[in-house]
Amino acid sequence: MPKFHDPADLERTVDSLLHELVAHLRADHGIDLTLGRRARTRLLLELAADLPLDDEGVARGFENMLRTPLDQALRTHRPARPGPLTITDLAREFGTWTASLA
Repeated sequence: MPKFHDPADLERTVDSLLHELVAHLRADHGIDLTLGRRARTRLLLELAADLPLDDEGVARGFENMLRTPLDQALRTHRPARPGPLTITDLAREFGTWTASLA
């Protein structure tokens, strides 16, 4: 398993995971998800802080920091109709990650 000593490798893995999530949301829910600059920066910085990570560690971090908070936000603030949705920010509050949507 590769170790992510190079930030570009980490970004490629995150982009791949994000692409899978975007495709799933588009196909199953009609949501065109984008990750805002602030949220992307936070995600990459937090993952990079845990280096060296392997693919599994990055996938776990992605799940904890982005996918789970997104699922919770969508259950709480269900979009009125299919279409574009942006994750504008990711934040950790009392050890739990949250996603802000626009």
